[in-house]
Amino acid sequence: MIGGLLLISAEAWPHSFVGKLTVGAPRHQYHFATSSGKALDHLVALDQIVSKGEPLLRYQEVGTTKEGVRLILAGSQGVVTELNSSAWVAKGELLAKLLTPKLLGIFEPEHDAAVTARALWFCHAGSGFEVRVSYESSGKMFVTLHLNEYVIEVSELFKVEKSTTLYTSPAQCRKQRDASLGAGK
Repeated sequence: MIGGLLLISAEAWPHSFVGKLTVGAPRHQYHFATSSGKALDHLVALDQIVSKGEPLLRYQEVGTTKEGVRLILAGSQGVVTELNSSAWVAKGELLAKLLTPKLLGIFEPEHDAAVTARALWFCHAGSGFEVRVSYESSGKMFVTLHLNEYVIEVSELFKVEKSTTLYTSPAQCRKQRDASLGAGK
């Protein structure tokens, strides 16, 4: 204690929290042809991450009074999971399917611990993914995970995992990756 202030070593503060993480299924975004036409070109590739408003593909409308080129844009950020590869597009046909790279969930720490951080980190495939804490109540944290192209793989992983570790810093993920690489030598 120094002048009435209690100093706590950074080593005493938890660097990780173990608990049950329950996440919802990732959301899909579908794009359908509003008229029949000839597919012109794909402007993105499968598994590519796209931003809101980014062009996905173009097709030439045929047989309508407003024949012209239709440009299909992403309605929000997502990972491209399907692209229509047909040379001809029928009205109502699926053109593209995107998966939102965010998951909403609830994290219940195994032990009562005050989590003051508004962002925690989930480690997977040697990378750290941000887990934004939106709200905390009765020992539960309502979180949003930003997983990018790993959203499918990780959402499946959470279905079978009994417990999950969240870290207070992305540096912990790098340490974890470096330790596993060192063990493989």
